[in-house]
Amino acid sequence: MADIKAFTLEATKETPQVTLDAAASKFEVSGRSFPLNAKGFYLPILDWLETYAKSPNPRTEFIFKLEYFNTPSSKSISDILKLLKGVKDGGNEVNVVWYYEEDDIDILDLGHVFARTVGMDFDFKEYID
Repeated sequence: MADIKAFTLEATKETPQVTLDAAASKFEVSGRSFPLNAKGFYLPILDWLETYAKSPNPRTEFIFKLEYFNTPSSKSISDILKLLKGVKDGGNEVNVVWYYEEDDIDILDLGHVFARTVGMDFDFKEYID
């Protein structure tokens, strides 16, 4: 099991709230993601996940609850999913939960595209804002 310090970021107008806590088994990215420098914003998240992937929990549930994200953010989301796929391919249980707002077909469709692209099944859950 991963023994790494929890990583959290509070949401801003342009960036999502991020919680990566192996000890509590809480992994979530939620809110809006359109930072000016998406690569720079997501770099510490990807670094944390790379460390986590070396010694992951037997079961990882990663929640995406994004209202909106821009194209540069989608690249970083894809990178996160590839790391999670690696954890799964290493013999661990990984469950991706993709939330979408009621009637937000765009976010739902993007979730399906991500699932197909990385070759993982997602849990799709609708929520009412």
